[in-house]
Amino acid sequence: MSKVLGGSSVLNVMLHVRGNRKDYDHWEQLGNPGWDYKSVLPYFKKSEDIRIEELKNSPYHNTGGHLTVEHFRYRTPITNYLIKAGQDMGYDIVDINGPTQTGFTFSQATIRNGLRCSTAKAFLRSASKRTNLHVSVLSTAEKILTAHGVQFRVGSKLHKVNANREIILSAGAIQSPQLLMVSGIGPKDHLKEMGIPLVQDAPGVGENLQDHVMIDGMTYSVDPPKDCMNNMPFTYDFVKTITPDTITEFAVNCTGTLYAMPFGDAMGFINSKYANKSADYPDLSITLGSSGNSIAGGVFKQRANKKIGQYSNTYRTTSYLPRPRSRGYIKLRSKDVHEHPIIVPNYFQDPHDLDVLVKKLYRLSSSVYIPQCSSLPFPSDDYWRCHVRFFSMTTYHPCGTCKMGPANDSMAVVDSRLKVHGISGLRVIDASIMPNIVSGNINAPTIMIAEKAADLIKEDSLCLKTPPAILLPEDPKVMLKSG
Repeated sequence: MSKVLGGSSVLNVMLHVRGNRKDYDHWEQLGNPGWDYKSVLPYFKKSEDIRIEELKNSPYHNTGGHLTVEHFRYRTPITNYLIKAGQDMGYDIVDINGPTQTGFTFSQATIRNGLRCSTAKAFLRSASKRTNLHVSVLSTAEKILTAHGVQFRVGSKLHKVNANREIILSAGAIQSPQLLMVSGIGPKDHLKEMGIPLVQDAPGVGENLQDHVMIDGMTYSVDPPKDCMNNMPFTYDFVKTITPDTITEFAVNCTGTLYAMPFGDAMGFINSKYANKSADYPDLSITLGSSGNSIAGGVFKQRANKKIGQYSNTYRTTSYLPRPRSRGYIKLRSKDVHEHPIIVPNYFQDPHDLDVLVKKLYRLSSSVYIPQCSSLPFPSDDYWRCHVRFFSMTTYHPCGTCKMGPANDSMAVVDSRLKVHGISGLRVIDASIMPNIVSGNINAPTIMIAEKAADLIKEDSLCLKTPPAILLPEDPKVMLKSG
């Protein structure tokens, strides 16, 4: 849970990836008119201020939006070699947010002048002078009151806020379904089990959980080429790179190695043997990192880095399935919204997901050795299945738990205008509405969903006779005006 203004955009790796055009065409085919790629592309562009020079005139990009997109300001030398390796594999350097996704690219990122551009910086600051914008901080929404209200708590004090028009739920793929269920909107048998009075039987709430399961542990040592034997570090080593000099360079000159993103300098979308190579619908994503240091990855990676030399020149790759078939779910642990729900991701529930990853990893040699897999021959499919199960981790891309779909889909929670089926005056606007996960990081698609939803709200408001309402709590003292 990203308890901060700007949500997960304040904590993520800042990669700006829209997904594949076929993802959105499929959304529409599932019964969601207006969500095909042609319809959503204008909303991707609307928010964007592209500052990558060669993309400024692209019909797939835009300048002047609130969300700034750049390349990372500092590029570790090995990154160029990693991109060249992708070309040697037969892939082109492409704009993955343009006409073609298959290929490799230097990462596009949500940054401004080299520094993070969160949604709070991009959108909230720019709206901070509006008189009808108020933000209640350190507050927890506890219940949606179906008579157009929300109950929330600040410290020990309970408050209620009423809406003249509608309530917008944007708590994310974990807490949006949780808040719906504790409010009586969800699977009736589960709500009965939790002792929650039923308001609306919605069996799809909390179901359809999807995430990009990531395989880490692919850490490599490398000898720098002779033409790179200079004072510039070939790979990104946190101990050697972060020094008083580099900190001064960053703070005073706004340049240097601290502007790097050693976990995602470059990336590629490639095909396994299961993919249709002519369809531009790659089924594997690879992120290339210029550091193999054990900042992330847990005990296995720490052991591996000690084995290969913690501070030698190392880099890493991580892989994930852009469109996993496996589905998980979220259930309540209790009817107390302050108690974390049960999250069951069900990674590799569908064996196809494991097969695709194994076939790709089999072609790579890894410097990470997992003792629990030592009884299996290396390399082999069985060894890599063991590796994947031991070294899989979330990519922090949960979505799908309040899925969008037509009324005749019993598992759909919201319709194509993001209104909750069976409940008047309530919409869900966040990653939980995705019927299927997109082929890439979900930050950009979630912002697109919000941009499109803003137009849906405005369109629907023209049909209402009541004037706009400013939502205030019973005690205005808990509200902090933004800005």
